[in-house]
Amino acid sequence: MTTSPHTPPTAPRSFEWHVVVPVKDTTHGKSRLARAVGSDRADLSAAIATDTLSAALEAVGAGRLVLVSSDVVLSATWRDKGVRVVPDPGSGLNDAIRAGMRAAGEGAHVAALLGDVPALDARSLRAALDVAGLHEQSFVPDADGTGTVLRCGRGFTPRFGAASASRHEADGAQRLDLPLPRLRTDVDDARSLSRARGIGLGPATRAVLRHRASGWIRSMQATVHRFDPETHTGSVLRDDGVELAFEALAFDTSGLRLLRLGQRLTVEVVDDVVVALRIVGVGPGQPIR
Repeated sequence: MTTSPHTPPTAPRSFEWHVVVPVKDTTHGKSRLARAVGSDRADLSAAIATDTLSAALEAVGAGRLVLVSSDVVLSATWRDKGVRVVPDPGSGLNDAIRAGMRAAGEGAHVAALLGDVPALDARSLRAALDVAGLHEQSFVPDADGTGTVLRCGRGFTPRFGAASASRHEADGAQRLDLPLPRLRTDVDDARSLSRARGIGLGPATRAVLRHRASGWIRSMQATVHRFDPETHTGSVLRDDGVELAFEALAFDTSGLRLLRLGQRLTVEVVDDVVVALRIVGVGPGQPIR
C-alpha cells in the first residue's frame, strides 16, 4: 500500500522521534564520486553529512539525534553540539543503524535517516515524521523509488542497500511516497549530486562546490544529438564524437524552451554527466536569444 502524496497528516501520534544518522568515515565516503571530484572527495563527504545532520538537529533537537560514525573530526564536532555519538561497529550500514537504535533506547520510536541528503531541510524532515506518526512502521523511498532514505518505527530491522524499498515493504512497513524532494534526494554519484544542486544544497555542500567545483566541472562545446520535448531528456555529442546524456533537470534549469538536433551548445559536465546546458556565447545571467 502506498500513502498518497496529497494526503495530509491529520492525527499523528503524540510521541517523540529519535533520528539515527549513520555516517561513514568521510575519508572513505562517496567512493562513486571519486572519479568526478578526486582529492576533494573527503571535503565533499563531510559537507554532505554536515548539511544532513544540521537539518536533523533543527528538526528534532540535539537530545533526540544520534550520530553513528567512526569519523573522529565529525564525531567530536557533533558531540560538542550535544548530539549523542555512537561508534560505527564497522560491519556495514544496517549494523550501524542497529547501534544507533540501541543508543536511542529500548522501545524508542526511531527514524533512521541516510547521512547523504545535502538538500534536506528541517521542514521536510518534520513533515515526513508527522506522516510516519500515522503508521506503526513506515519508510520513505528515495527519488528513484527503489531505495530508502528514511525508515521509521519501533524495533524494526533495517534493510538499507540496493532495492531496499521492496525489502522494507515486505516487512510490512508503509511506503510513504511523499512530495519531499529535499528529503528523497540522496547523493552518491555525479548524477544525484546534480539533482540535489537543482533542488538547493545546504550551506556546507554549497560552499565546497563554490570553492572547489571548478576543478571537476568541465565546460565544453557539444552538439544536440537527441531531444525528447515531452520528457526534456536527451543527449549531446562532444566534438570527439562521445555521446553524453542529460536529464530533465539539466534542461529545465537551463532557461531554454526547446532544442533542435544539430544545435550547438555549451555544456557543463561532471563525471560524463551533463549538469548544465546553455547556448554558445551566452553566459550565466545573460538573456538567451
